[in-house]
Amino acid sequence: MRVDENRKQRIRYFFSNIGAFAIIFIALGIIVMQILNITAYSETNISLQNIAEDTQLIREEIDSTSNTQNTINPEGPPNRPGLNRFNSQIILWNEDGTILNQEALGDLYNQITTLELDTSQINEIHHVELTDSNSDILNFQTITIEAPTNTSDVAYVTILANTNQIESATTNFKRILILSLVFFWLVSIAISYYLTQQNMKPIMKAWRKQQAFVENASHELRTPLTIIQNSLENMFTHPNHTVIDESENIAQALNETRRLTGLTTDLLTIARSDANEQTLDLALTDIGPFINEVTKPFFELANVAGKTLTTDNEAKAIVKIDQKKIRQVMIILLDNALKYTEAGDQIHVISRTTNKHWYIEVENTGASISDEDKERIFERFYRDDHSRASDTGGYGLGLAIAKQIVEDHQGQISAQDIAPQGVRFQIRLSKNYD
Repeated sequence: MRVDENRKQRIRYFFSNIGAFAIIFIALGIIVMQILNITAYSETNISLQNIAEDTQLIREEIDSTSNTQNTINPEGPPNRPGLNRFNSQIILWNEDGTILNQEALGDLYNQITTLELDTSQINEIHHVELTDSNSDILNFQTITIEAPTNTSDVAYVTILANTNQIESATTNFKRILILSLVFFWLVSIAISYYLTQQNMKPIMKAWRKQQAFVENASHELRTPLTIIQNSLENMFTHPNHTVIDESENIAQALNETRRLTGLTTDLLTIARSDANEQTLDLALTDIGPFINEVTKPFFELANVAGKTLTTDNEAKAIVKIDQKKIRQVMIILLDNALKYTEAGDQIHVISRTTNKHWYIEVENTGASISDEDKERIFERFYRDDHSRASDTGGYGLGLAIAKQIVEDHQGQISAQDIAPQGVRFQIRLSKNYD
């Protein structure tokens, strides 16, 4: 992943997060405003509908207007149950659209002079916005119905409910809501940047891991291939030689081929693990016979090398493991113990159990491992200076594979120093792993 590609990926993540937050905030704002618009006028609309359905109240209003036209009442019509004169008013119209109860309306009439009779929305509540003589905006919820009787030339009745306070409150709420959404969207930009950085970390880690893997694999493959190539080219320089004459070159090529086969097998194992293609063939296993079977071939190998191999295999338990893979881990640890110890050193294998765990320990009295190396020996292709100097022929993949297998079993593997000199590799597996 080049720098420009990395930058483009970061930008894509960043704007994706910003866009996602923007969509969420916009949707939230729309939903809240719709709910506000519906609920803010619900009580007013219910009140208007109740008044419009109150035939007796409407008739009393009509009768009051008729009486007022004959006898002027300076205080206007009295309040009646169900009619709030402060917020609600009844307008009486004749067929020509003229207001008949001007006296009853008092000062309100001067404010609604621009109101016109609209018979296209009979029995429907709708919003009306008027401008009074002072150029002030007045907001009303209104419903128009046909008069229950045609007394005093009243043909239509309109009920008005002033909603200026509601309009002011909802406008302020919307303004605060919008400012809050904008503020938190700006905060989300910072969050998006942080999330982008966090999302890119595992990607960059995986990329660096892959890059290092490819580089190290290429380097390790190059060496045996070069040796094989040189051996074959050297044979071509002596066309008259027999197989016996070129046995050294042939043996060297075969030896490197075997090493190359082992390397490619290890690389394939790691690649499958990275791709989550590794599956465990779990089986109930008696750990006593299992440890004996795995360590048996190494007793002779240790004896030939002048080293001592002992076991402490008294623990008895049945565990569920992938026998083939745990055997591979044991072989890796025992093989390393043989490689990195000198004649006269001791190797000790311990198998013990607790209530919950099974511990396998492989100790040796060889050279200790520095604290820095202990932190890195389970990395791929990592070999400390001692292992390089020993010319063991390893590629630094064994412990990495062992670590992957143990972790696939939900276990842990670690390296520790032992006194006065030596190293202990400890595997901890759950006895109840399922």
